[in-house]
Amino acid sequence: MNMDKLIKTEVIFIDNAPIKKKSDIHHGGHVRRYYAWITLNKMVGKVIPFRKENGAINPLAVRCMFKKDSKIWVEYGCGGTAHLFALFASFIGSNRLVLNIHDFLVIQRRDLEKNPPFFRRFRLQVIETLLINRAYANILAWPRMLDYFTPKKNQKLLIMVPGVGEDELVALSPNNKKNGRKIALYFGSMIRKGMIQWIAELFSEINGWELHLVGVRGDAEIAENENVKYIGSLSHDKLFDIISNADLVLIPYPKNHYMDRLIPMKIAYTLISGKPVISTRLQGLYEYISMLGLEENMIYLDDWNRDSLMGALKKAENIEIDASKTIEKLRSLSWEPRFRKAIEIIFNEPDSPDNQIKRI
Repeated sequence: MNMDKLIKTEVIFIDNAPIKKKSDIHHGGHVRRYYAWITLNKMVGKVIPFRKENGAINPLAVRCMFKKDSKIWVEYGCGGTAHLFALFASFIGSNRLVLNIHDFLVIQRRDLEKNPPFFRRFRLQVIETLLINRAYANILAWPRMLDYFTPKKNQKLLIMVPGVGEDELVALSPNNKKNGRKIALYFGSMIRKGMIQWIAELFSEINGWELHLVGVRGDAEIAENENVKYIGSLSHDKLFDIISNADLVLIPYPKNHYMDRLIPMKIAYTLISGKPVISTRLQGLYEYISMLGLEENMIYLDDWNRDSLMGALKKAENIEIDASKTIEKLRSLSWEPRFRKAIEIIFNEPDSPDNQIKRI
């Protein structure tokens, strides 16, 4: 595709606020938002953010999205107010609504929060269902999202699994540990129905290892000690320094209906570390790893307890990973060319009376 030829259209970009640089990325969902934003700005004639950088609603975006034939790109979820604006605008003329779906908020909160309020879930469910049905195109973050809804016949449906930036496909520098202890790294949300706290408790009893936790704490309580260090939330551009100092990476997700289907948003960054990965055996993740042919990078656990973790740590010490092979297998999942293809399909390819499901 000739990048000098812009798609001559105007797109209203709805998000909490545009993520314009990697230092603005602080969790997995931000990664897709960043690459969507920068690629749209390279390919489309004009991109108008729904929110200003200070979070205030942009009046120009509101005026434009309620014109006929508007193109509205929604980074779902991005807040109730934004969702309602997008939903109302979708009923104007022949407006086209594009949803870049990171998670289904209702199901995610049901399976991750201990007591999600019923009325809040009901309101979210209604808006979520209407948005998905009104969308001209849905971009799904993992294939098994299709277990939760049935696409309409005339919708464009793209499946874009987690990936990595083109400039990030490089081998990381060797470890530079100071105290000689091995480091197990978890990066992500600390709110996993108590799973992270349980892993921290296990590591507190294991000699020779430190558990480093990176991510948003929320209201989760982390008991730090000699073996457990909470690093805090880091921007994406600083994450690679942390990864390079780890000996292995953990994905200790709880196993339930939703988690068993999703693919962790930063899994490609976990793999590109060139370190062994110890993970809960989750079907969606297993299928992703098998698709890439990187089974040798993984150690799966069906249950997290002291014995299973000790066995996995011992096994990880004997795994040698070919970093260059891993990088080459991840190259097909570079964010930029896939978002370019998605934008081309959505805004340039002709409509079809039948549902179009494409993996990109």
